[in-house]
Amino acid sequence: MGTLGLDLERGLFLGIDFGTTNSVISIYNFKDGEAQTIPIDGSNIFPTAVQFEVDPDDEKKLSRVFGVQAKEAAVIYPGSTVLSIKRLLGSEEKVNITVDEKEFSFTPEQIAGEILGYLKTKADEYAQEELALPGEFSGCVITVPANSTDKQKKMTKQAAVLAGFDEDSVYLRLEPAAAAISYAVNETRDKNVLVYDFGGGTFDACMLKIKADEENAGEPTISILSTYGDNDLGGNDIDKIIMGIIYEEFRKLTDNEIDLFDAEADDGISRRQKKVALVRLQQMANQAKERLSQAKTTKIVLAPFIQEPRIININMEISREDFINHRRVNVLGDDPAVFEKFNGKNLYEIIDITLNCVDRCLEAAGLAAGDVDEIFLVGGSSSVTMVGERIREKFGKEPFKSKISPALSISQGAAYYCNMIMMPTLKGPTVQERTIHPLGLEIAGRRFLQIVSQGVDIPREGLVVEASDLLTTNFDGVTSMAIVVYENTNPPAAGRDASVSQDGMKRLSGTQLRGIPAGPRGQEKVRVIFTVGQDNMLKVTAQSTSTTGAVTELTVDELY
Repeated sequence: MGTLGLDLERGLFLGIDFGTTNSVISIYNFKDGEAQTIPIDGSNIFPTAVQFEVDPDDEKKLSRVFGVQAKEAAVIYPGSTVLSIKRLLGSEEKVNITVDEKEFSFTPEQIAGEILGYLKTKADEYAQEELALPGEFSGCVITVPANSTDKQKKMTKQAAVLAGFDEDSVYLRLEPAAAAISYAVNETRDKNVLVYDFGGGTFDACMLKIKADEENAGEPTISILSTYGDNDLGGNDIDKIIMGIIYEEFRKLTDNEIDLFDAEADDGISRRQKKVALVRLQQMANQAKERLSQAKTTKIVLAPFIQEPRIININMEISREDFINHRRVNVLGDDPAVFEKFNGKNLYEIIDITLNCVDRCLEAAGLAAGDVDEIFLVGGSSSVTMVGERIREKFGKEPFKSKISPALSISQGAAYYCNMIMMPTLKGPTVQERTIHPLGLEIAGRRFLQIVSQGVDIPREGLVVEASDLLTTNFDGVTSMAIVVYENTNPPAAGRDASVSQDGMKRLSGTQLRGIPAGPRGQEKVRVIFTVGQDNMLKVTAQSTSTTGAVTELTVDELY
């Protein structure tokens, strides 16, 4: 890419990979003409964690500790520390914490906003002190899993606004597309590339076509052919295999008399000590997973693991073979539906789930494994040894060896997006965004009327799709009509006229079109238009076609 001076009129933009376990931030360095990761508290990888405590200057207020310190504090203060908040974005679940025996409640987007706000502050300091750039980061490109629902994307955007970014300058981009940019920036040949993105909380497969465009000064054009993912599968679930191995040893040592996951059980161990033990168990399992990616065995020492009703020390060794072959049998705090998915499965079979997603992704793109020219591994969990082995087995080729760590590629790709926003005249890789899931309305009989198809190119100015059929009133004298929007997150399992109660259907929002002129059944007709932006956010307009017709507009990302 060319090197140009920074035009500050659009402000500074920050590339953010906001992960379940860890987050990374990057900027585009115009002086060097490349993306650059910003270290936070001395490290490129920042634990996505926050711990609350009483403000020493005002006992009525809370102060915050972030990152590594918060992750470590979780061992001592599990009740006031929040980890893996990304998994709650898109839910209505409240985050309850306890500080000095006082209860506080937050929404997931508030917690995410706190963490993003800290990242913004540190990035502002770095830009001013290390790069001598005036001002603050007013905008950001924040990445989201390819399989995110509209509601998850909306809450992510809300969190960024709460963090202090300008609402009109918050852009959402898909994680695998951002990773592809960091891969494709130096690519000079046409290729079909599979992005295998195995993060802490989600898995995404994304099939891309990279075309070296000579008309664009040799800069590549990236087209998203298909995506398929699993929002309930990530590195945390791999960790639970090792957690299960350690926990079964603990149960043997205590003659199965202590259940760490039952806070109400009368087994002689306090609720607080159970929380501390579980945090230590989780952190030890994560460390062991990382070590077993490099070594054939690892030592597990938790001494003491608990101190009441008696001291229990855990001192054991776990081999890579143990890790590969151990089958999940303990719930380990999972939601029952999530546990059912992993019950009885070992590492090989869990990786099978990711490869099934890959197959669905290839199928949607109309490609076979032999059509894939390159496999780009992304996310910390993709460094698990068996992942590389299974990829080689399936595709008959080595995954791409990037100079960029898999953990940093998404953030650096987001920084290239920032560069395109700050300097739109600058040549560089371009990504042709596509719709991820079919979108439509609920109609009579609880049927799904598909209006926007999966995999449709989204122009820069947005995609506008009008329903091919007008809606009609179902009864005489009707003066209002429900407009209920659904997203089909599992399209292969349902066709255009599927039921909205089928698996994979997500209700996004609903409103009423009021003021329809009263008349006989079927006389009044309603036109519906869906508008999808390049961030895959949706706006729906419904208008009665009569001369005195009513109109309503609902921005789905604001009306959950």
